[in-house]
Amino acid sequence: MKIALLGGTGHLGVGLAVRFAILGHDVIVGSRRLEKALKKAEEYNQILESLGEKSKVRGLANKEAAKEAEVSIFTIPWNHAFSTAELLKEELKSKIVVSPLVPMEKIGDVFLYKKLPEGSAAEKLNSILESRVVSAYHNLPAERFATFEEKFSWDVAVCGDDEKAKKTVIELTNQIEGLNAYDAGPLAVSSMVESITPLLINIMVRNKKKNLGVRFV
Repeated sequence: MKIALLGGTGHLGVGLAVRFAILGHDVIVGSRRLEKALKKAEEYNQILESLGEKSKVRGLANKEAAKEAEVSIFTIPWNHAFSTAELLKEELKSKIVVSPLVPMEKIGDVFLYKKLPEGSAAEKLNSILESRVVSAYHNLPAERFATFEEKFSWDVAVCGDDEKAKKTVIELTNQIEGLNAYDAGPLAVSSMVESITPLLINIMVRNKKKNLGVRFV
């Protein structure tokens, strides 16, 4: 499957890009600037080579990446994602778009979830795009996820109104060793899942913990 990581230059982006490439998917790293996308793709290919993998990641500007991809994942800071979505409406039309976006703010030493008028970041993205929006990957500890020698077992809540699109994202997620995807319901549930991330960060900061994820037991 052709999978684009739009703005896929952070820990979540590299984690997903390398792991999906290992699984044999055609992975594209997108960026506003082609030069940055090409540079990141080269870095990710070096990681793949160090892991003994022959798979390759490609770099393209966001528009071209979105146009080619069957599934596009918005690995962009939430406050920049919506303007990017406006620019990619035509390229993403009717396609699967995954939102791991978490709107939050820091007030003093506390991280708080920032509820948007639309209800959640995923719902706002859905209001902009004529796409099949699914929300997932909010609660992954991204730095550890981008450490490829690590073994982990984390659960991923997946929300969406398009059942076929949601099923596709669940199946893709379950291909990654150590991730277990669950159908969490419609897109309206996304705000509950998104808000877990600032909670995890507060727990990590106050208890001097790192890389906390989620398990449903």
